Amino acid sequence: MSVFRNKVSVGESTRFDPLRVGANVVVTLVVLVLTTTLKAQTLEPVAQWRFDGESSLGTWWGKTGTIADGPRPPKYPGFESSNTAMSFAGHKGAILIKDHERGGATNVRFGAGDTFAFETWVKFRSIHAGQIVYVLGKGRHPAHGEDFGDDNQNYSIRFQGTAGAAKFGLLFTSEHPETHKRAWHRWWSKSVLPSTGWHHVALEFTFGKSDSLRAWIDGKPVKGEWDESGPTDLPPVQDADDLVIGTGFTRGASSSFQGWLDNLAIYRGSLDPAEIAERYRFVPPPPAVTPEMIPHGKVLVQISEDGVPKSNNWPDEPIVTETYHEDVFGLFELPHKYVATGVRGDRSNPSHLRASAIVNLPAGKHRLLVRGRGRGRLFIDGKNLLETPPRPHDPGGYQPLSVQDEYLDLGPDFRFAPPGNRDAWCEFETDGGEHFIILETMVGGVTGRSTFRPELGETVVAVSLEGSKSWSLLSAGDHAVPYTDEGWQAYESERRKVLAKMNADSRAERRDAHHEYWDRRRNAAAEWLANTAPVTVPELPLGYPAHNAIDHFIAARIAKVKQDSVQGETGGVDYFKQIRPLLESRCYDCHRGGKAKGDLRLDDHASVLTGGDYDGPAIVPGHVDQSALIDRITSDDEDVIMPPKGEPLTDEEVSLLRRWIQEGAVWPQFDVDS
Repeated sequence: MSVFRNKVSVGESTRFDPLRVGANVVVTLVVLVLTTTLKAQTLEPVAQWRFDGESSLGTWWGKTGTIADGPRPPKYPGFESSNTAMSFAGHKGAILIKDHERGGATNVRFGAGDTFAFETWVKFRSIHAGQIVYVLGKGRHPAHGEDFGDDNQNYSIRFQGTAGAAKFGLLFTSEHPETHKRAWHRWWSKSVLPSTGWHHVALEFTFGKSDSLRAWIDGKPVKGEWDESGPTDLPPVQDADDLVIGTGFTRGASSSFQGWLDNLAIYRGSLDPAEIAERYRFVPPPPAVTPEMIPHGKVLVQISEDGVPKSNNWPDEPIVTETYHEDVFGLFELPHKYVATGVRGDRSNPSHLRASAIVNLPAGKHRLLVRGRGRGRLFIDGKNLLETPPRPHDPGGYQPLSVQDEYLDLGPDFRFAPPGNRDAWCEFETDGGEHFIILETMVGGVTGRSTFRPELGETVVAVSLEGSKSWSLLSAGDHAVPYTDEGWQAYESERRKVLAKMNADSRAERRDAHHEYWDRRRNAAAEWLANTAPVTVPELPLGYPAHNAIDHFIAARIAKVKQDSVQGETGGVDYFKQIRPLLESRCYDCHRGGKAKGDLRLDDHASVLTGGDYDGPAIVPGHVDQSALIDRITSDDEDVIMPPKGEPLTDEEVSLLRRWIQEGAVWPQFDVDS
């Protein structure tokens, strides 16, 4: 029997020296002691970059990155308040680490049987949908003068942008040991991380074992899929090419990382899932919600319309613009928003809603449910316990709607999710007592080119206590609401009355705050009416009904247009068919719109009757000899005649205009079909 003594050489693969032992009992003791020692050891990184101002492995190529604030408490309690990170400016600068055969300080190559592991904290400055950027990669960097080709990727970690988020993955090139044929192998995570705020990613893969890949986003295991040549048991390509952090093989802008990195590490060995799960500790972003802010027995609801990204991302620092209170975690409609003068306004889309409360739960293992239309997440005592995904793409009425085949069924009287809502549930065990509950949801949002209405749907947190099959809305006090069809309908009816009163009070408050403004407007209107001659109400045309004076004006107008149209159809000149086409072709180039020459608009009835700056009325209905338009188009003076350029109007065109004016220059103010 052999026992192996572990000898670690920094930057190299682990080496072992055999040590033979004769007695079985000694072997047992040595193995027991050695096993205990190995379990106590923490996996040490092959290379690590803390970006804390101290010297790190590698040198900068191009522009040196700048030290910036990293993840810090209170949002990220696992870090010191002075923690720093490195800002990368994309293709302008990257970190180069030479291979150990070319003078590098450590061995960062991986081959068959080696377990490559990686982790980092990341925050994006920008990443577009479909864009693929490199965080790090060994191989495909021919800038040092040696030609290794462009298919020598030992390994690389990359991100691919999606709508407001990014997935991450592994890329490497394999080489067949006999044929030396090379192939690409690419794995992408199915889950994504938001493109705002700090996030933690980790991945490990044992080369030669195609089913060994494991990955985590924010401490949670994620699944993915292989493409290109798919998974393989073949070893990766190995050579003396560089390891580069921050850019891809072309070192171009489109493949370079733009953002911040912190605590980046490469390991040779397997990661501990429990340790990875503890890495991402997150407290909801400011404005911070503390138990002292929440009234006893109430749910504090905060609406943030400022500081919210125009995507499905969680805001990094939302700015609260409105607060109100509820009794339970049951939301279906936001209070109306009113501008300063008391007029109803539109809410920003998207906006962010946070509902917080201190809830007393009995001891036991309970079930918790989160449901809502928008993206949601539930925190209990600072731990992210449940999440619901963003809203899917909306077909917009032009494609068949998908049918929901499965509904969550958690009990005999459990309320099924209404259309458009998504839900998630889990078990939660407690010793009993008060818990700090925070529910966050995105209201509205954008997916692709679709903009969603800023609606809550049925946003709830419900609980089913241990030993019970029934559900109720999570309550901050004594208000009990069964989460059944009947219970929800009664609750919604009750809350709509409360919301109506809230809306009325809010509107009155804003209106009263501006009563001086409205008083001035009313007084000004009264003064104008007192100094203005009364308007003569026209006679009601025969055959038209009227209930008030306004109906008289409308009926008189309709009758006038009808008369003008009939006149044009009974032998007279038709303005729309004969006169306007003539004016458009010969006059509108200079006498149309707000910049008409001489301030004479021939496309406007009032302007034609009043005239421009020089000649008086262009047309006097029934009086050809008083109409300046006729004088202009028939003048022999080349400085007076219109149009000033091109051929003058023909005798037929002049005759048509004369006849139209003589008949009264009928010009209906809008075209009315007979």
